Amino acid sequence: MTPPTWNEYRDLFADQSDRIWLNHAGVSPISKPVAEAVAAHAQDVLENGAANVIDWYGQLKKIKRLASKLLNCDPKDLAVTPNTTHGINLVANGLRWSKGDQVILCTKEYPANVYPWWAQQSKGVELVWVEPDEEGRLPVDLYEEKITDKTRILTVSHVQFASGYRHDLERLGKICKEAGILFFVDAIQSFSVFPIDIRGWNIDGLTTGSHKWLLGPTGIALFYTTPELRDRMETTYVGADAVVNALDYLDYRFELLADGRRFENAMLNFAGVAGLNAALWVVDSFGRDRIEEGVRQASDRMLDLLQKLGFQNHSSRAEGEWSGILSLSHPKTPPEKIAGALKKDKIITSIRDGRLRVSPHAYHTEEAWKKVEKGFSKALS
Repeated sequence: MTPPTWNEYRDLFADQSDRIWLNHAGVSPISKPVAEAVAAHAQDVLENGAANVIDWYGQLKKIKRLASKLLNCDPKDLAVTPNTTHGINLVANGLRWSKGDQVILCTKEYPANVYPWWAQQSKGVELVWVEPDEEGRLPVDLYEEKITDKTRILTVSHVQFASGYRHDLERLGKICKEAGILFFVDAIQSFSVFPIDIRGWNIDGLTTGSHKWLLGPTGIALFYTTPELRDRMETTYVGADAVVNALDYLDYRFELLADGRRFENAMLNFAGVAGLNAALWVVDSFGRDRIEEGVRQASDRMLDLLQKLGFQNHSSRAEGEWSGILSLSHPKTPPEKIAGALKKDKIITSIRDGRLRVSPHAYHTEEAWKKVEKGFSKALS
């Protein structure tokens, strides 16, 4: 099957003659295949109730097959969960902690990858914080020097939500393995754009929602654990679907499924499942590597435009560290004023860490780029 052309890929998204979305690090627009899949599921339930429930569950296998190709993992080690935070909580609350155990994380993490670990302090867990360097970067050395004989787990966002800094997961995984500690990754700001090699990078656990760079629906996510991590977790958040012989409802046996399905413990958001399956299909059809190149070109183009307009860039553009997220400031105009003016022109950005955050995707049209250039110039006038 011939992969779609760039024009065919762009045609999968809504006409950008009206609203231009430059906040894919937030909640993103969905593609037409995703919208059609969600609508088709709703129509199915309208007409048939749960008569086709077996087909709904069948989509989970498709999702795991497609996702495992992007993550280089065994599909059996994946679960479909409600959101990114759910996966972090499963690990944070599932580990059997001892007083004095340490969790390493950075001071610029999104709260979803802070509070689940923070809550474990009531069990005697200590949080060990990594500060970015003077350039806002988070090189591996800063994490490595925090590891002690009390370290239990190191947790990072693959791409940081505010600065856009992309961690070197391969090196982090290597030092974690050598130190005998767990390595956990929040991949919501990178999944479907950048390569992730779970097997090769010694990642013990990973979670990622659908609604950012994957361009899928909210309320649906992927959660990965190695068999070894599952064995070390206490699984107390369970339901009818988490156990062996789940359909024999009155034969109560607390025998958890061995694979990732143990975390799919009850009826799922199957409209979201349909949308997630479609979003993964789009990436698989077009090619993750092509999307990465498109995001690279879009973010480079955006940065070039904004620097010509006097903006200062605060995001690393070094190879292996860049992402589609740009953190910017302007010497004469506050970010709130810029974002507000852009919003009036239906150009959507955001403010994070006191700076303007701009995060374009790969599908923007030439017409959209012309409007972006005009909109930013107007916002500064």
